[in-house]
Parts: sequence; structure tokens; C-alpha cells
Amino acid sequence: SIVWAREVPKRLAEGLEERVDFYIENLDFVRFPKPEHERTYLDFLRLKYAGRRVDLLILIGEVAIDFMSRNRNALFPGTPAVFYSLNPSQSGPANSTGLINTLNFGPSIDLALALQPDLKHVYVVSGASPSDRDYENQARAEFQPFEGRVEFTYFSGLVTTDLEQRLRALPPHSAVYYVVVRQDGAGEQFQVMASLSRVAAAANAPTYSWADAAVDSGIVGGSRRNQLAQTRAIGALALRVLH
Repeated sequence: SIVWAREVPKRLAEGLEERVDFYIENLDFVRFPKPEHERTYLDFLRLKYAGRRVDLLILIGEVAIDFMSRNRNALFPGTPAVFYSLNPSQSGPANSTGLINTLNFGPSIDLALALQPDLKHVYVVSGASPSDRDYENQARAEFQPFEGRVEFTYFSGLVTTDLEQRLRALPPHSAVYYVVVRQDGAGEQFQVMASLSRVAAAANAPTYSWADAAVDSGIVGGSRRNQLAQTRAIGALALRVLH
């Protein structure tokens, strides 16, 4: 969210050659998941933007897309939208265009095998929240073709202290793959890069991941998405709509 908030308005201002009145709203669905949170937030947005013309909505992620699909008529009727999603089955809201950029977990295992020819065990780390489980299910499907070459063990939804203890005692010829941990088995909430840094610091084996921002968190590497390229692509779509 930090990269999107920094790069998108800058690219719009460059493309339009004028100042852009740009508003950023964040849906903290991990820490505030209850229906009454959404209803209150909806009332807040309705009051905040009442009587204000908005030319374009930029919706980043499934939660924002779903929220605006259900509430756009109450907030910004008729306003076009540009969306970005990691979900291959995502359908955009009406009067929208967007980019679906599917995550690829499998190529990171190819990289691990190239860097560690004697690799025998891969320990896959994921969290306990529903969205964590969705990512884990995708990773399991992509890792199936490798199951004849390495053994996969899934550390799913563990309490963080238990997870760190297990990561410190991995056998030789191991690697760790971090999927995502937004919530652990005790219900504790995490910022994704913070939890990844804890995993990489605890593991006694090389850690791989998909996140672009993870390069400074202690991982070896992985097949990572390029957030700057994504912001350029969304910025280009947004400029086409605005023009």
C-alpha cells in the first residue's frame, strides 16, 4: 500500500501535466473484519465525499474491489474504475477496466532447486486468516509438480512462538517458503513484511518468498512480483480513462 500510494499519484500527475487531487482510503479488513465496521466506514466515506466530484476510482486488491462493487452507487454513482487484483477469477465492477496479475509460487521452488541442488525438504509457512488460507491453497496446487523431487511440510496457522521454534530446528538440506502470515494461530495480527522478517530470522535454512518488498527482509530471493511495473501499468490505464 505504501508503494501504491507513493507511485500512482506521481504517475498521474506526470501523465496529465497538472496537479492531481488524489485521495487514499485503506480498508483494514484484517484488524476490523466485522460487518458493523464496514457500515460505519461506508457512512464516513459518504459524508467525506458528499458533493465532491470524483473522476476515477482506483481499486487495489480484492477487498477494495468487492467493497466498491457493492457500495459504488451509494458513494460514487457513475464514476469509472480501474482495478488491480492478484485473483485469477476476479471480475471487475461495472464500468471498469483493470489488471489481473496472478501470483506464481512454483518458480521459486525452481530457483531453490537451482541454488540448493541437494534440497530435500521445503517448509511452507502460512497464517490462520481466511485470506492466508486462500494463498496457501494456491501454493499447495502449484507445488504439487515438485512433490516427487522434494518433501513439502506445511506450517499453517501456527502460534508464532511455536513456528519460530520449529524453524530453528529444521534438518539439513532444507528451505523455507513464506506464503503469507497476516494472523497467527493465537489470533495475533501481523504486517506481512514484519512476519516475513521474523520467519527469515528464525529459520536455520534459506528462506524464499514472492513479495516484491521482501528483498530487505532476509530472504534469499524468489519469483517476485514487480510492484513498480504494476503501478506503471495501472497508472497507464488510469490515464487512458481520464483522457
